[in-house]
Formats: sequence, structure tokens, C-alpha cells
Amino acid sequence: MKQFIIKGIIFACLILSIITFILVCYGGYVDYFYEKFTTPKAKSFILGDSRSLQGIQPAVIDNYFNKKFASPILNYSFTIAQISYGPLYSESIKRKLDNSGNDGLYILIVHPWILSTREGDDEEKGIFFEKNKPPHNMKFVDHSPNFEYFFRNLGYFHFRSIFRKTSKLHKDGWLEESNLPKNKMILENWTSNQIKLYSGYSKQWIKSTYRLKSLDSLINFLNPLGTVCIVRMPVCREILEIEENYWNDFDKDISHIAEKQDVQYFNFRKDTCVYNFYDGNHVDKFSGKEFTQALCDSIKIINRVKSDFNTKPEIGSLTIKTEP
Repeated sequence: MKQFIIKGIIFACLILSIITFILVCYGGYVDYFYEKFTTPKAKSFILGDSRSLQGIQPAVIDNYFNKKFASPILNYSFTIAQISYGPLYSESIKRKLDNSGNDGLYILIVHPWILSTREGDDEEKGIFFEKNKPPHNMKFVDHSPNFEYFFRNLGYFHFRSIFRKTSKLHKDGWLEESNLPKNKMILENWTSNQIKLYSGYSKQWIKSTYRLKSLDSLINFLNPLGTVCIVRMPVCREILEIEENYWNDFDKDISHIAEKQDVQYFNFRKDTCVYNFYDGNHVDKFSGKEFTQALCDSIKIINRVKSDFNTKPEIGSLTIKTEP
């Protein structure tokens, strides 16, 4: 019996060592979210879904502003399958937030789907589809290695990616897709699938006043901690058309929140031809760098203008003050 216990302990230690090795050395390859829960608490955030997860690059922002804002900025975006603006996402942000200063930069990505009621929601009863998914099911958000994440979210791990290494979640939270197909037919098929997906959402989901109020509350919480920017990223024309038919006064609703909270709404929805989308919904990493740079230019200009003149100019196809 004693020998069996000893062998059991040795086996358990061996398994734990293997898991630890994988998490420490390959965590960014085997899971799209894991590294977000291994880094220290942050003072600056990029918040949103997969559009910002892949499309906004923290390193570009940190390099551009050179510590004008608290750095490093963390991309705390997930995907539309895990998050929507609401009390659960806000609580997770607060867990990951270092609120000891007032020089943070907070970039909040918005679009109709991230502010909608969907299957599994009963907002009046406090029931939300995202409850048992990351990041909402995580208590410890800054441990490395993070065994809580491993055991709670094992289903998200793709261990074959250790060898493929086609995508990598960087320590700053940016998901880099490195092996996109060059075949035009494959890319067109991916775009067609995304169009069908969002067309389905438009028939099943409804715009949510509750989620809008949650966004408003989150901005109100973050405002004293630094600079808050609301951003609508570009998508292909077909998906944009679906969004505008689904929620035709979306920009007006977001502008109302921005004006109420005295924050800026950067609306890039018209830039459908400026960037490359590999599936109509996500920019590739090269256009992601360009988009992040353009966003930084806009933040810099509006902050300088607000400081010097307290006016709101128009920059190219980007209207700094969104039209109603």
C-alpha cells in the first residue's frame, strides 16, 4: 500500500511537471486566452471581442505613445462567443485592473453584436450566456502558471498547436494569426461563412438596452482612471450592411453615451476598403498594425486638440465626433 501511494505521488508530480512545462513554454500556442491570466494586473486595456483580439496590437500603441499613458497596455479581448458588455465582463476587468493611477488608456471596441441580447440571456433575472466561460469563470487572473485556468477551461486548449504554431497569443494579449491561406477561393469561403453567421445573429438576437447601460457604467468607472476611447472597427461591406439593417441607430446610441461620459467615439465603420480582411470580419496582422497606427494617430490628435483648443476636428474618413 505504501509503495502504491509513493508511485501515485510520483506519477502525479510527473503529470504536474508536464502540464507546467506546457503552460510555461507553449501557453501562447495551445490556447487563445491563457496568457491573459498569467501577466500582472494592468493599468491600460483594449477591451472587446475577436475583432480587437486580432486587430489591435498593444506593442504598436506602447511604442507610439512612449509612456504618455500607463504601459504596457493589455489586450483583454476575447471572442463574441465568450463576452458581451455586462456586469460579468466588468467584474473581470476590475479583477485584472491595477487602479493605482489615473494615466491609463482604455480602448473599448463596440459593434451591435457585442451589445445584444442572445440565447441564454435573461437580463432581468441576472442570467447571462457568458457566466461559465472565460474570463468570467476566473478568480485568479495574474498567476503564472495558472492552473485554475487549465482545469476550468481545458476544453479551449489545442495541444496540436505546440507543433503547428500557426497562431500565437502574445503576453500582451494580442492574438497573432501567422498562417492564413493565400488561396482566394478559401478566403472567399471564409467571408461567406462569416456573412451567414452574422445574418443568423440578426434574426436571433435583439439589441439590448441593458448591455448599453452596462457599457455606460463601465465607462463611468474607467473615466477617472485615464483616457477612455470608444472604437468601432471596420468590417467588409456585406457585414456592415447586416449590422446597419439590424441596428440602424447604433452610432446614435453610442454617440449619446460618449457625449454623456465626455469620451471620444472613433468610428471607422466607413473604412471598409482601407484594410485587408481575411474573412470579412477580421483584419490580417499587417492591416491590424496599420489600423492600430491610425487609431493612435486619432487618439493623439484628439488629445492634443482637446488640450489646446477644446474642439473636435474631422480626420480623413474618420469622423472624430460621430454623426448622429
